[in-house]
Amino acid sequence: MENKFTFQELHAIVAALRSEHGCPWDRAQTHATLKENTIEEAYEVNQAVDDLQHTGDPSHLKEELGDLLLQIMLHSQIAEESGEFTVEDVIDGIAKKMIHRHPHVFGGKTYENPDEQKEDWERLKGRESGHQYEGPSQELRQVPASFPALIRGQKVMKKALKYDLVSGEDEVILKDMLQSVVDLQVAMSKPEEEADRSGYLGRSLMSILKLAAKYRINAEAALTEAVNAFIEDCDK
Repeated sequence: MENKFTFQELHAIVAALRSEHGCPWDRAQTHATLKENTIEEAYEVNQAVDDLQHTGDPSHLKEELGDLLLQIMLHSQIAEESGEFTVEDVIDGIAKKMIHRHPHVFGGKTYENPDEQKEDWERLKGRESGHQYEGPSQELRQVPASFPALIRGQKVMKKALKYDLVSGEDEVILKDMLQSVVDLQVAMSKPEEEADRSGYLGRSLMSILKLAAKYRINAEAALTEAVNAFIEDCDK
């Protein structure tokens, strides 16, 4: 049987890369410089999942998960060197969080239906450090600004619907969508210096995201499928 490296050995490898006699590139990294890499690796994991559905070969997904794990290890090593936290702290934190948020698994609690479990999840999440909100608007601001705009917009709309900050009535949503398109059409007919075309387009997109949020349609995935279909149609 092939000998496999352990988590502890990976930890030691990353520490060596960051050491005085390690790799200059790894030594130069900071939390900030790793941001783009981490996002790219996460997207490559998603692509590997799509590839797996087509090829049935999990080797690509395994490789990309390793690349994403490396980003976590590098962030943790940088934090350990500066006295912020260690990778063991990261593991301990997520383990405690999962136990806390799953009382039906680890605490013997039972739920009558999935909606009850989801509501309890939100309550438990709200009690955790860093998730205390003074009001709906503050909760909306907690959606990370670094998210892709489509994902962020849908999450914001989901919370807005939850707190009745916007109407969830189909008729109102569709009317808003149609009005936003009319406003955009008017803006397009005006000279460029007089028309806030970007702003009107943004409002049109937000009206669509409201519909996606209500019906739990993954807008990012829906757009990706539409783009892929368009490309395939262009090949015909």
